[in-house]
Amino acid sequence: MIFDVQRFSTHDGPGIRTVVFFKGCPLACPWCENPESQSFLPELLYKPSTCIDCGSCLDPALGAALSLGSGSGVVVDRRALAGPGYATACPALALRLAGRNASAAEILAEVRRDEAYFRRSGGGVTFSGGEPLAQPQLLRELAQGAADAGLETAVETCLAAPWADIESLLGLIGLWLVDLKHTDPTSFEEATGGDASLVLGNIEALARAGARIRLRVPVIPGFNDDEASMLGILSFAAGLPGGPAGAHRRALDLLPYHDLAAGKYAALGRSYPYAAGARVDASCMEAYAELGRSLGLDITVGG
Repeated sequence: MIFDVQRFSTHDGPGIRTVVFFKGCPLACPWCENPESQSFLPELLYKPSTCIDCGSCLDPALGAALSLGSGSGVVVDRRALAGPGYATACPALALRLAGRNASAAEILAEVRRDEAYFRRSGGGVTFSGGEPLAQPQLLRELAQGAADAGLETAVETCLAAPWADIESLLGLIGLWLVDLKHTDPTSFEEATGGDASLVLGNIEALARAGARIRLRVPVIPGFNDDEASMLGILSFAAGLPGGPAGAHRRALDLLPYHDLAAGKYAALGRSYPYAAGARVDASCMEAYAELGRSLGLDITVGG
């Protein structure tokens, strides 16, 4: 189950990349910029402002997920199974289906369309999500296929997965782009529903295994946007095996919160939990960056 294949990306690893977005995640971060990635099932996104009330999507043959509302537009029954016909029937593109089943062979064929760009730019394929490790068999098949084709691979992951699944990929993934959200177990569980000890243990084990890691810290108001939280996160990163001592400084990106995904939550029929205009002050971001540099980390603000 994937929900997108994005070509010509320059923010998900070095060079020009194609990003394969897996659908489904074990965590439920309320700031997630891809909320359509959280469920393991296909979902309809509906943008009423784009709807032209043509009724094309109300064909009974498409199923029972949509019906007429009391005013203009349609009502989406989120409990009904959404099929691809809804989105393809909409001439105004007010409907979009997130989620489709695809084999590793199909996905790799799509990725390899841009192989020439990868080789010229030092790019490759990045597996993202959602959480790729939540579908370990598909991820291994894709990583092996990419390796066999000589493609550079990266994975964006929260590492909320069994170590055995991670270990099986050590020889196949060239770059691990790892979320480091918090080191406090209570804060982590309350916000994401996950187990911080599992994630932190996997990060340490991955570092001990000598994997190439780039840590990414989303800086979120009310969650980790304070000096104590950031000190815990940055100190953990600096203390990882094979870390910043000597010539090889551990790379870490501080990613400031933004609300660009708010429209996606509305399209999914979900409320967005943050106030409009919420931001992390630029001076705070720079202070966190300086703190990380003082600990020996190679810090980038914005990734």
